Amino acid sequence: MPMYLKRDTIRLLEASVESISLAVAALGLPRRYESREPASENSIAIGLAGVSAELAMSAIIVQAKGEQALRFPSNFYKTGSHIVDDFRLLITSQIPKMVFLTQNVRNPADHISKILELSSKFKLLTKSRAGGLHAGKGPSRDVCIACVNNVIDFINLLGQSSRIKPYTESVPRTIDMPKSYDLIIDDLVRKLNQSSSNEDKAIAISSIYLVIPELPEEEPEWIQAFERLMVIPKETDISFLLDTLQASRYASLIKVAKSSDAIPVVVQKGNYAALPIEPQYLKKSFSDIRDRWYADRGTANGRLDQKQFDPPPIESVYEIFTFQFHVLRITDSEEAQLTAADTWPLIAASLAYAGTRGPCWYFVRKTSDWGQLEAYMNRASMVGRKLKKGFEEFKPSFEALKAGKPITKTEKYVSELLEQYEQSSVNRGKLLELSKKHTGKDKELCQEACTDLLRVSNEEMSIGQMLIKLAENQYTFKDKDGSSRKYWARLLCESASELEDTLGILAIIKDPELAVAHTAARKAFRIIDFVNYGPKVE
Repeated sequence: MPMYLKRDTIRLLEASVESISLAVAALGLPRRYESREPASENSIAIGLAGVSAELAMSAIIVQAKGEQALRFPSNFYKTGSHIVDDFRLLITSQIPKMVFLTQNVRNPADHISKILELSSKFKLLTKSRAGGLHAGKGPSRDVCIACVNNVIDFINLLGQSSRIKPYTESVPRTIDMPKSYDLIIDDLVRKLNQSSSNEDKAIAISSIYLVIPELPEEEPEWIQAFERLMVIPKETDISFLLDTLQASRYASLIKVAKSSDAIPVVVQKGNYAALPIEPQYLKKSFSDIRDRWYADRGTANGRLDQKQFDPPPIESVYEIFTFQFHVLRITDSEEAQLTAADTWPLIAASLAYAGTRGPCWYFVRKTSDWGQLEAYMNRASMVGRKLKKGFEEFKPSFEALKAGKPITKTEKYVSELLEQYEQSSVNRGKLLELSKKHTGKDKELCQEACTDLLRVSNEEMSIGQMLIKLAENQYTFKDKDGSSRKYWARLLCESASELEDTLGILAIIKDPELAVAHTAARKAFRIIDFVNYGPKVE
């Protein structure tokens, strides 16, 4: 069977299907004995349902952003809540790289809406998963079946994409619901009213949240209370969650007595930012890059006030795109944005470059005010002749992004970039066979390079890592003129298409001896920028 997705993505999808299959099996097994603690009966099933949902979402994130997107910069794996947030943010961004999610789907916009709808409760499910797997607490069988069915529906929905379908075909059928949702909620409300302990109340109210068709608004306030409820149930959180429900559209279903007033809670997330090790090939330190950016920004804005166009050098654009603002400590976090005065010089430098245009969409996404950005770009294009052509090509897509509308695949530059992105994947698949053809010839790879290329083929190593080793002369070649090194640098750049490859691409551009590969490297930067940060494509 042909490979439609990354190996890591396939592994996560298959693990998701296996987990939900085990959850269905657990619910179908006859009880061997009467439990002394009824709360333990469905703990494993709800835990497996939460595991399955997180694995399925992780699979989509990995396909779009690579496996490193599942970890914090500190290299610790992200929590289930972070995975849900990252997944939903990725789905709503609909960057060009996400086209695999709607491949051969009749109505992509409707498909995305359904995915967001089905995943809306997954943050609660991940909290219930923790309660099941770590505390041995599970909801009633009815609630557990509802949650399992929701995950099955979610996996089936993902499988409507022709790229994903081959890996989800073995997902089990949904379980027939023994009761209607209204009856289940009525039972839970009755149990809540009859409960005397906070633990029993916590199970009842968390179950209500899991089965109501739509969750209440104002998520940041009550989601924290829900999280605490799964660890140490307190009257204040129970009361607050009941108030939230009674202020929602389901107030008529929720008629329970409260014992105390709720209190608002604000929890700040930790700062997980960490600097990676600076690559050996980078002669400038991160502080040098940052200081030069401040100087370039000041120069560009000062000259623009004097009606002159003086953008930063394209190499500076490549450096900042590769390391990104938060790593360079230009911003405090990955989510933080900059002003239009900060970003327009980098965008203009990319669009004005005489050769292959540089990355620009990352900088657009990092700009807080797109209206001001457009104003700056219009001013710059009036005084910068080199910028006009690139800006004219960029502007329709930028307007579509501002309006939240998709751009069409039929636009020439869009279709070219998407074709180049697909071709890079094809090129990557041919590298191993190509290396075998050069065995015994001038362009033969050394044993270390052959081993690394096999690891790339098995998705155990990135193209970028090979490019770094190539730039640092860690591979040996038979010829003395460096032609083989240049040849493989170009081929590897033509196969690079992931964010994790950017460090290696930058290493090639910084090596003047590898100038023959620079065009391929510049194209790779442009492709990676567009598919990861560009406007959505219909």
